Amino acid sequence: MTDEQRWIRIEEELHLVDLRTRRPVRRAPQVLEAADETDGGGRGGGPAGEIDGARVASARHGALLMSDVGAHTGLAELGEALRGTRSRLARAGRGIRTGVVAAGSLASPGVEFDPTPEEPHPAPGRESQTRAAARFRVVVQVADADEAQYVARRAVTVAPVLLAMAASSPYWADGSDSGYASTRTFEARWSPAHVTAVATDTADGVQAAEDELLDTGVVVGRESIEVDIRPSRDGSGVELGVCDSCSTVDTLVVVAALFRATVDRILSGRGADDAWEDPSSAVLDAACWRAARSGMEGDLVDVTTGLPRPASELLTDVVEEVAEQLRAGGESDLVHDLLDGIRGAGTSAARQRAAHRRRGRRGDVVAVLLAETVDRIRPRDVADDRDMRSMLAAYSPLGEAVTEEVHDEAITEDGVPRPEYVDVLKAVSDLGPETLCDRKEQVDDTLRDLGVTLKVYGRDEPQVFPLDAVPRVIPADQWSRISAGIEQRARAMELFLRDIYGPGEIIRAGIVPAEALDRAPGFRPTGRSVPEGRLHAPVCGVDLVSTAPGEWVVLEDNLRMAGGLAMAVALRDRISEGFPEFGARSEVHDPRVGLEMLSETLRAAAPDGVDDPALAVVIAEDEREAFDLNHAATAIGGEIVTPDQLTVDDGRLWRADGDDRAAVDVLYVRMDEEMLLSSAGADGTVLRRGLLSAMAEGGVAVVNAPGNGAGDDKAIYARVPQIIDFYLGEKPLIGQVDTYVCSDPEQRRQVLDRLGELVVKPIDGYGGSGITVGPECSPRELDERRDELRRHGERFVAQEVQSLSTLPTFNGHELQRRHVDMRAFVMLRSGASGEILASAPPVALTRVAPAGTMVVNASSGGGGKDTWIHRA
Repeated sequence: MTDEQRWIRIEEELHLVDLRTRRPVRRAPQVLEAADETDGGGRGGGPAGEIDGARVASARHGALLMSDVGAHTGLAELGEALRGTRSRLARAGRGIRTGVVAAGSLASPGVEFDPTPEEPHPAPGRESQTRAAARFRVVVQVADADEAQYVARRAVTVAPVLLAMAASSPYWADGSDSGYASTRTFEARWSPAHVTAVATDTADGVQAAEDELLDTGVVVGRESIEVDIRPSRDGSGVELGVCDSCSTVDTLVVVAALFRATVDRILSGRGADDAWEDPSSAVLDAACWRAARSGMEGDLVDVTTGLPRPASELLTDVVEEVAEQLRAGGESDLVHDLLDGIRGAGTSAARQRAAHRRRGRRGDVVAVLLAETVDRIRPRDVADDRDMRSMLAAYSPLGEAVTEEVHDEAITEDGVPRPEYVDVLKAVSDLGPETLCDRKEQVDDTLRDLGVTLKVYGRDEPQVFPLDAVPRVIPADQWSRISAGIEQRARAMELFLRDIYGPGEIIRAGIVPAEALDRAPGFRPTGRSVPEGRLHAPVCGVDLVSTAPGEWVVLEDNLRMAGGLAMAVALRDRISEGFPEFGARSEVHDPRVGLEMLSETLRAAAPDGVDDPALAVVIAEDEREAFDLNHAATAIGGEIVTPDQLTVDDGRLWRADGDDRAAVDVLYVRMDEEMLLSSAGADGTVLRRGLLSAMAEGGVAVVNAPGNGAGDDKAIYARVPQIIDFYLGEKPLIGQVDTYVCSDPEQRRQVLDRLGELVVKPIDGYGGSGITVGPECSPRELDERRDELRRHGERFVAQEVQSLSTLPTFNGHELQRRHVDMRAFVMLRSGASGEILASAPPVALTRVAPAGTMVVNASSGGGGKDTWIHRA
C-alpha cells in the first residue's frame, strides 16, 4: 500500500435470519438496539447507529441492515473493518436469536412485503410482490462527479466479471433452484429503471438522462433509478453497485481492489486519447445476463468482442489489465493470494447449491452463509491441491463419491471436504507426512511424560494414548441440537431414577415392567439411600454417533462414572502445542469449561447447609496413576482417595490423613460401586452400611449415587423415548438406535433370525466387552452367541448395526478413514423450586476405532481426537 492510494468505501446490505428456523426476519431495529447496548449505549441505536466507526442502518422494511465501514486506503484494513462490523452485529443479534447473512437473496420465503404507496420501487409492474434482496457497493475516490462519470462510462467492460465473482442468489423465494447464479441481478435488470452506466462523460449528462426517463412517467422518482456504475451521491467517488452481497469478505476485498485498479487505469490514460466507443448495449446486456446466469462456473461474454469465453480467462484478463496499478499500490501479492482462494472455492452460488445437495434442506444453505459471513468457515481451494490428493489417496480420492452407507463427517458424497474441514485439512496436507510424523512423536513424548497412557489387551506395559493429529469439528448449529437433546435426556433419566427408587409410578403405568428392573444388574437397593429431592446423577455421560450431515443419535447413557473431561483438556493442549498451524483457537470452545462446570456441579450437590464443601475423588488402588482421574481431582480442588482412606463416624464421611482426619462433604465416585461399598475403610470396617446411612441422613453427598446402573441398563435404553414422554411430556429431541430386548421371546426370535446383521450386547457389559458385531463375526462366533441367547436371552439386547461415522485419521503415511464416536457430558443441579436444571458443557471426547473395526474402546487399541466445538 502507498500513501497515494485512493480510498475505498464498501457499503453492504445484510439479511437477518432467525437462528432456529433459518428463515428471514424483520428485526433490524432490534439488532441495532442490541448492538447499541453491547457497545455501552449512546451510539444511536434504533433505525441507525454507529458501531466502532461503521455506520449501520435499518432498511425501511426491517429485513436488512445496511453497513458502511468508512473510507480505507489499505485492503487489509478494509477487510478487517468489514469482518469487525459483521462480527459485532452477529454478536448483538445472537441474544435475540438473529443471525446476519451476506447474500444476494435467501432461499426461503418469509420476507415478502408490499411497499407502502410512498415507497419508490425499482421494478415497475411488480410493486406488490417482492422480497428483500441485498447487494454491496464499492465507492472509489475521484476528484469530482465529472471524473466519476468519466470512469463509470468506461468501467462497464469489467462489470460482468465482477458481478460473476460475487453471484450469491441462486434460489427463488420459494426455495427452488432458479438456474441462475444471481436471481437478484436477473430480477433487477429487466426494469426500465435499471441502467448499467449512462453513456455520457459528465455528471450533467447523467442528470439529463435521468430527466428523460422520469418524463416517461414509468419511474416514480429519481431515487428509484438504479445505475450499476455511477458517481456517488456526494460526488467524491465513483460507485459500483452491480454485485450481490457476498458472504466472504475476501471476495468483497478483491472486487474492491480490482475496481480501484480499474479506476486508476482509466484515469491514467485520460487526456491522451479521450475517444471512447461505448460497447453495444445488446452485448453489454448479454454479458451481464450471462454473468448472472453462470457466475464463475461457466462461460461469460467478452464485452469487447461480443463472444463467449471461459470466466477464468476473462478474470485473468481483468487482472492483467490492472497489474501495473496493483503493483504500484503495493498490494499485488495480497490480491493474487485472495484470488487463488476465490478461484478454487468458486462462487457463493455454487457453494450454496453444494450445501443444498447434501440433504436437500434450505436450512443447510443458510447455515453455510451464516458461517461464511462471520468467517467461521472460509472456503479455500482444495480441489486441485496435489498435497491434499496425496494425503487422501487411500481415504477417498477427491472426486470419487464417499459411500452413502457410512457417513463421513469431513468429506462429502461428492468427495470434497465439507466447509468446516477445509482449512484444517489444507493445513494437514501442507505439513505433509514427514512433518506430521515428527510432530506426532513430540506429542506422544509429552503424553507419555504426563502419564496419558492406557492398558491394551495383549500388552504388558501401558501404551501412550493414540492421539490423532486431525481434530473433529462440530459446527455450532449441530452442537446446539446435540446439547438440547442430551440435556432433555438427562433430566428424564434423573426423574426415572428418583421414581424407581421412590413411588414407582412408571412401573405401575406399565411403561417399564417390574421384571425389566428386576433383571437389570444396576437396579439395587442402594439407590434408595439418596435423600428425597436430592440428585442421583449430577454428572452424566452420553455416547453419540453422527449418522448423516448434522444428524446425531445416542448410543448409550452413562449415569455411573462418566469420565473424560480432563482427557479432553489434555488432547486440546497437545494439539495446540504440536500443530499450531491448525489455528481456530478463538473460534472454538475451551474444554476447560467442562472442568469448571464439574467443580460447580459437585459443590452444588453438597448437603444442605454446607457452603464450602470439601471434595474427594474415590478411585480404585490400581488407578492411582490414571491421568484423567488425577487431573480432574486437581481441577475441582478435591483430594484423591482410595476406599481404605475413608471412614464413617457420627453420620459423616471422613478422609484419613495420617493420624488426623478431614471431613468429606461430597464424594465423587470414579470406581465400581460394589467394589467401593464392599471395601474396608480406614478403621477396618466395611464401608457399605456406614456410607449408605450417611448418604440417607444427608451427612455426605455421593456423586454419582449408588444404584444409578439401572439407568445405564441397555434394556432400559430401549425404553428411553417412552421415559421422556412419561416424565416430561415431550418428544425426544435426539434419536437413538433401534434396540431389541432379548428377554422378550418374539424380539429374541427376530434377533436369532438376523444375528449376522445385528450388534448384540450384554446388558451388564462395560464399554466394548462382550459385544458381537454380526457382520464382523465368524460363523463360529455367531454360533456361540446364538447358544447364549437361547439359554440366557435376558442378559442381552440387540441393536441394528449403527455404522459409526468416519473421519480422516493419519496412519503415519496418509489419511485413512476411521470410525469414531463421541462422549458428551451433562451436568444437573436442583433449581430454587426443586426443578432439575441441565447444562451440557461445550466439550466432548472423540474416540477413534483401530483400522478394520468399529470398536472404539481404548482397551481394544482405540484412540482419540481433539474435538472442536464451534462457538455460535
